Amino acid sequence: MKIHRNKIILIVSALQLLMLLAVIAMVYVVSGNGRTVTLEMTGYDPYDALRGRYLRLSNPDSRVTLEPGSIERYENRRGNSIPVYVVLDTDPDSGISSFSYASLDRPDSSTPYIRCSSRYLWLYDDGAQVAIQPRIEQYYLNERHADELDHSITWDSDIRLTLKIWRGMYVVDGLVVDGQAY
Repeated sequence: MKIHRNKIILIVSALQLLMLLAVIAMVYVVSGNGRTVTLEMTGYDPYDALRGRYLRLSNPDSRVTLEPGSIERYENRRGNSIPVYVVLDTDPDSGISSFSYASLDRPDSSTPYIRCSSRYLWLYDDGAQVAIQPRIEQYYLNERHADELDHSITWDSDIRLTLKIWRGMYVVDGLVVDGQAY
């Protein structure tokens, strides 16, 4: 019986290690194959003794137009968090991307998009909007830069978050605050 228990422990440990390696590999795949996009953010630098040093970021485009024809399908979905595909448009002059519209259907591979969750739907006469949650609202800081940012971040700071996106997945590639890269 003890040998059987040891085998189970070994198998469970190996599965956990494989899952960890799969997540690390996925980050490398997205970073290596992904397209770079830059988003304008607003934020501040709270200090939390339990969570550490991080920037609390907010995207001004958190309410996005829902693609026409998707309203009924959106309302028929069950659950608290409904996945949507948010298409990004890039301004050719500044290179800054913004959220264009949300769709329930996956865009083609040539279109830059991210997959994120949404919770709320607002209906208007000319269409509908959804509130998206792209999970980029907390950016943990390196301790070397935390003290410097603690005093310089304000709500009107120019914050640009660089993402690598690939097939709807994304990883944070960099952060620029008032022209200084972190």
